[in-house]
Amino acid sequence: MIAQTFSALPPIKADAVAAENPLKGVLVTVFTLKIIVTAFLLTTVSLAPPVAADETYNTLAFAD
Repeated sequence: MIAQTFSALPPIKADAVAAENPLKGVLVTVFTLKIIVTAFLLTTVSLAPPVAADETYNTLAFAD
């Protein structure tokens, strides 16, 4: 069995930089829209009156 020397090993090459995925912009846009919609829905729910609301909520809603 012959031992390999360092000079017999192939040279180490740096990995080529992979090209950026063309759909990365779409992914970032979708995540941003999801965060905006989530914030809107949470705000809407937090501002809604509770289910067991008093009559004052109903009278304010139907006031002329």
